[in-house]
Amino acid sequence: MRPVILVSAPWALYNRPSIQLGALKAHLRQCFQDLPVRAEHFHLGVAACIGYPLYQAVSERTWIAECVAATLLFPAQIPRIEKLFTRESRASRLLRRTGLEYLKTTLDQSCDQFIRTINWADCGLAGFSVSLCQLTATLYLIRQIKKQFPGLPVVVGGSTLAGESAAALTALFPEIDFLIQGEGEAALAELVDGLCRRDLEKAAVHVSSVTQLRDLDTLPTPDFDDYFALLQSLAPDKRFFPVLPVEGSRGCLWQAAGQAGSTGGCAFCNLNLQWAGYRSKSPQRIASDIEQLSARHKILSFAFMDNLLPRKGAKELFSLLEESKRQFRLFGEIRADTPVKLLLAMRRAGMHELQVGVEALCTALLARINKGTSALTNMEMLRHCEALGMHHGGNLLLHFPGSTADEVRESLRNLEYAACFRPLKPVSFWLGLDSPVFRQPERHGIRLTGNDPRWEKLFPATVTGKMRMMIQGYTGGLGAQRRLWRPVEIRLRQWRKDYDRLMGGPNPGPILGYQDGKDFLIVIHRRTNGNNAVHRLPPTSRQVYLFCRKTRSRERIMARFQQLPADKLDGFLRMMVDKQLMFGEDDRFLSLAVPVEQCREDLEKP
Repeated sequence: MRPVILVSAPWALYNRPSIQLGALKAHLRQCFQDLPVRAEHFHLGVAACIGYPLYQAVSERTWIAECVAATLLFPAQIPRIEKLFTRESRASRLLRRTGLEYLKTTLDQSCDQFIRTINWADCGLAGFSVSLCQLTATLYLIRQIKKQFPGLPVVVGGSTLAGESAAALTALFPEIDFLIQGEGEAALAELVDGLCRRDLEKAAVHVSSVTQLRDLDTLPTPDFDDYFALLQSLAPDKRFFPVLPVEGSRGCLWQAAGQAGSTGGCAFCNLNLQWAGYRSKSPQRIASDIEQLSARHKILSFAFMDNLLPRKGAKELFSLLEESKRQFRLFGEIRADTPVKLLLAMRRAGMHELQVGVEALCTALLARINKGTSALTNMEMLRHCEALGMHHGGNLLLHFPGSTADEVRESLRNLEYAACFRPLKPVSFWLGLDSPVFRQPERHGIRLTGNDPRWEKLFPATVTGKMRMMIQGYTGGLGAQRRLWRPVEIRLRQWRKDYDRLMGGPNPGPILGYQDGKDFLIVIHRRTNGNNAVHRLPPTSRQVYLFCRKTRSRERIMARFQQLPADKLDGFLRMMVDKQLMFGEDDRFLSLAVPVEQCREDLEKP
């Protein structure tokens, strides 16, 4: 059979192999045992060439990443691209110092060298996966390859090309012969069968509308051998221990749950256009993939690529990983309403970093964006992550269309209670193609204007006029939203500065921590001016405070402490909230202090 080459272009994250290439290669080898398949993680080669810090600075910024190859694709656009690059690189001294010209030249040279190292003439098919920050680099690389090998069949797919965004792609870029939209395994196998096994002409082969796999357990363990071979070929000072991507599910559980009730997931999200519904692997299969990859590559760091970690079987999964006795370091994305018992199971298995779907600290705003959580839910998750030493990685979404002054005021108020925890990252709203906001713009007080104007700086009108991009433009209150959220942005910057200052140095301890004296409790609130507040709680107050380390309703607190008069309980709770030692919402309360000694509390008790 004629060989297949799969390619991951810049600017994918360099410190991990492409999960798409690893999964597709393993699936093709499972379907065609005599098929030579080569996975080219070209993005790692470019990162090693320009240096990892610079590569990371580019890969973290969508518009910067797309600027670089756009100058090579469309030289006539360079004046407009340069202006966009200048504006988008203002926050990075490294990018400003490097400049677009150096990045463009280095990428061009890297592409030429990459093309020369492969015998494309012998290939039966070249496949390119296009995800975040990879669109223009992939298009340029394909164009350069097809200039030298015009007969080479080329197929593209990936999350960036899902839905309406890629409908006109093959007409606009004739170098692309086939487009796979949606799940890639079965469709790619059909192409390989026609082009590589039966050696048919391109015109005789078509990408059919293939039903996606029903049982993800049938997928083999991803194959990352080519990534490690490339990593090992680099100079010693360029080698590192990567993070290996794994997947336990496809689709979004929250979005799937919402479909029955017509809520459709988070209002801003368009991350699941390539999937239909929600599917997950069994916990045994996920654990097996991780253990096999760890044993083969001698790696302990893994990142779940799931939009949300599966809830079904999750406790069993993390128990299996804990029982493996490997000291894993894991990353995963979770909802803020993840039960604390599951959070503890994750931590015991090695979950150190999370991406928690916080988005807001105002319950009304959370309802507006359909998160299905509350400010109190989010506050509790921030508290537990701080107590367990887990990096929550949460964002605070700014400028969401229709946000009100009351919602901003509540956000500012609640930020003061969250300020003792790791800061949230400010993220401005952007309109995703086919997201719920995009589908119902009038509901959010906006008017669609087509592609985001920045695409017109990267691509000529002949492209942007016919192709719908994943980031869309809109009008309706943008300036008002920026002004409205300005105080929150200022407070977030101060939060970051204060946290870094207070948590600097060796073993700083929590900003708001408690020490248990068995029949009394000391709560210490550290402050940047050194004027720390210290509170000593007597026996009954201690018991109430510790009982509220998980969210408790006033009714449940009263039932637990029946000997305590209602007026005294209410006075204590009110005082704790006023001192920002507890957070309260709708007669439910949460103690905010975490143990001075990390992980020294039992949250599994009812």
